[in-house]
Amino acid sequence: MRPTTAMGAAIAATAGVVAAAWLVAAVPAAAQEGPSASATAAREVELLEIRLVEAIATLNLEAYDQLVADDYVVVNASGQETTKAEVMASYRAATRGYKDLRIGEVRGHVFGDTGLVSARTFGSRVEGGREIPNRVRYVRVWARRDGRWRAVAQMATPLPE
Repeated sequence: MRPTTAMGAAIAATAGVVAAAWLVAAVPAAAQEGPSASATAAREVELLEIRLVEAIATLNLEAYDQLVADDYVVVNASGQETTKAEVMASYRAATRGYKDLRIGEVRGHVFGDTGLVSARTFGSRVEGGREIPNRVRYVRVWARRDGRWRAVAQMATPLPE
């Protein structure tokens, strides 16, 4: 049986959540920060996530480039896997974009030098010249590298209307 796009996206989303859970579980307890430091770091990645979504909404590619690591990989709500370079090229070519992009339900968790943010976005996105409702829940992984948080991976899944 050949999976449908929706089925493939659901399988990919499940795999991403499992991978994120494994990543979090793999961080040794000794490497995790204390409660107040962890809460402060979690708030920091939440604010960075909000900044990143704002950069995406306004096509601020300079801010996007600063917040996203060069080895960033995203599996979007359509089930496609893309790299940072591909995402930025699609923004420049205007084959990808967003209208009225809003973020909600932002929740951050930090485990040592790994941050995990879950959130929802609303509005519409442009893919291949078509406007599509953008109601997604996603998980983005942040890594603290050289003392600075950078987004390194994202997995999104569409939400029902």
